[in-house]
Amino acid sequence: MEITNFNIYKKKWKVLSETIIKPGLESIQLALDKLGNPQDKHRIIHVAGTNGKGSTIAFLSAIAREHGITYGSFTSPCIIDVHDQIQLNGQHVTSEQMDRAFQKMQQAGLSGMLTDFELLTVTAFLVFEDVAVDVLFLEAGMGGRFDSTNVMKKSIAVIPSISIDHTNFLGETIEEISWHKAGVLKENGKLVIGLLVEEARNVFITEANEKSTSVIEFERDFIVENNTYTYGNIQFEQLHPRMIGEHQMSNMALSITALVECGFSLEESKTQLAVGQASLSGRMENIRGNIYCDGAHNQASIDALVETIKKYFPNKRIHFIIGILKDKDYVSMLRRLEEVGSSFEFVEFHHERALSAKELYKHCLHEVKVVTKDIDKVNIGKNLNIDITIITGSLYFISEIRSKTGK
Repeated sequence: MEITNFNIYKKKWKVLSETIIKPGLESIQLALDKLGNPQDKHRIIHVAGTNGKGSTIAFLSAIAREHGITYGSFTSPCIIDVHDQIQLNGQHVTSEQMDRAFQKMQQAGLSGMLTDFELLTVTAFLVFEDVAVDVLFLEAGMGGRFDSTNVMKKSIAVIPSISIDHTNFLGETIEEISWHKAGVLKENGKLVIGLLVEEARNVFITEANEKSTSVIEFERDFIVENNTYTYGNIQFEQLHPRMIGEHQMSNMALSITALVECGFSLEESKTQLAVGQASLSGRMENIRGNIYCDGAHNQASIDALVETIKKYFPNKRIHFIIGILKDKDYVSMLRRLEEVGSSFEFVEFHHERALSAKELYKHCLHEVKVVTKDIDKVNIGKNLNIDITIITGSLYFISEIRSKTGK
């Protein structure tokens, strides 16, 4: 799957890359060596895991911004196009900054060496190298151990959650998936983890022991109770995240802890303001009126979405607009959504791994359901008689919906 508008720069600077997923670090490490290893010139907080990565980086960014901490962030996938994946102090990378990075990659002879995501990762490090920022926030693309973001010598690793996802690349068990994610731990580094199931936690603790990594755990070393965060002598009260869902309290706490462990001094009033402002496109994002986007795309994130709906929208009628990738456990996802849904609209979209809307329709047990074959025909505001409309199933689907509707 091509990264939207990335080809503009590849063609302009004649730097070729493959539009495939190819786990492994040899190629990107060789490329970074040619560029003087820009990835090792900053403090880095590296966020991996299954769900909660984007929200955690949104909290990190908001808290840093409110404290005057300068930062760069690299996230995936894009929401609109490639420019929103690389940000400096919350601002999208500019075409001029992209051009400077590509000029360096062209001169270093990187054409044909990398996959698209590897090339984009290198681009991000080059953009950050040009700016004197205090810290980088990196989101692992998939897995961790062999993910192209896992190329720095030192970092603080943050793992919000572990669940089953990307089984064709990472394995089918929690232990196999955790082994991939635990690869982001660094020798004599630090690991900040959320509440993990025991099978996952054991894998991380084993890896941490092997690498002499310090482990800081949510609800063991730091806690949030009654909207109060406590970690050692640090206590911040009246923390009310703008992003809704119980899991966001954990993501918020992980972010505060990671910044503290990174050596930053945080203030209660500024942290209160920051968490109340932190938001993320496509995570229970209210785009207008009664319409929300949520990028839930696997069983764990769908579970969190359903619990959020039950808590925040009890007794409301819920209309779902859904697009899902075919390598997901879409039947289990549908069963959970049917618990709270009043009507379902399944949409054909253009991702190469998109599941057909007809297949979703066939497996949905709810009686009120339709298929929309052309994503351009989706009218997200047509169900005004429904209390809440939620667009969900895939971040790629949400991105395409937004590009069509301008929302």
